[in-house]
Amino acid sequence: MKYIIFTILILSIPLAQEECANGRYNTEIFQSVDITSGIFYGSNVNAGFFGDVTEDLYLDVYQPIGDDFDRRPLVIMLFGGSFIAGSRTSSDIVEICTRYAKMGYVAAAIDYRLSSELIWIANEETAYKAAAKGMHDLKGAIRYFRMNDILYNDYQIDAERIYAGGVSAGAISAVNAAYLDLDVEIPTFIESYIIENGGLEGNSGNPGYSSDFHGIINLCGAVGNTDWISEGDTPIVSLHGTNDTVVPYGDGLITLFGLNMNVMGSFAIHNRMIELDNNSSFLSWQGVDHTPFISSSTYMNETIEFSSNFLQELACNETVA
Repeated sequence: MKYIIFTILILSIPLAQEECANGRYNTEIFQSVDITSGIFYGSNVNAGFFGDVTEDLYLDVYQPIGDDFDRRPLVIMLFGGSFIAGSRTSSDIVEICTRYAKMGYVAAAIDYRLSSELIWIANEETAYKAAAKGMHDLKGAIRYFRMNDILYNDYQIDAERIYAGGVSAGAISAVNAAYLDLDVEIPTFIESYIIENGGLEGNSGNPGYSSDFHGIINLCGAVGNTDWISEGDTPIVSLHGTNDTVVPYGDGLITLFGLNMNVMGSFAIHNRMIELDNNSSFLSWQGVDHTPFISSSTYMNETIEFSSNFLQELACNETVA
């Protein structure tokens, strides 16, 4: 299997040597995982066949059994499905969350609102609205965990070590949630939609808590514009095939449903991050199509290994300015 690995090294100082000993956060040191399913985290309006409806949003939490640490990094994952399908119980998401939890993370798979209108109204505005729903719902979920951490501490997370990512459309939502973070960056054709729906924060629940997160897991995703990435921006680990026919590997077109919309894939994101001396790690699968890890255990193992090595560096070190 041929691939190229690109990475940038950062200076760091140890955060917790004892916590990160024995392979924690990049080795599956726990044998089993407890899954709590169907946790309500928020709601928001979505388009239905007969008009707008309020859609409740749920998540599943994965925790290692036998873990005695009480301030653990949180990884939140969003499923793929072209913004029209998919589930938090998709087999790839379940495996990724399970394996992260076995490494000592708390992992969460979340719902986000889908956009069936993309099938018959395939244009740039509808596509951006679909991504905005995912961005808003992700932020609502992050706020839920911070609220719970302060009021109940059900999951023993460390709110200063929250990482978010996803597969395909889920990755697009997470990447844009991190980098589309200024009002001046909002494309004009969805500006009114964003304003009417709670701004960039959205209104998917748990207001008053921060939706910031500290790292991105980008599995075959893209960003609308790499100019949104600024110096010192959120660290990212990306994995992408050079022959991806769904989400462009670099600067290219998404053509799904007849849509012709320019986006910037993982290679372009990584290049922009490196240009700004930001923290980015990139595994490029040569000659490979979209999301190979869904159907191949070899690629899934590689995905888990590569992404967890990056997350372990974030979880166990503080970046020196």
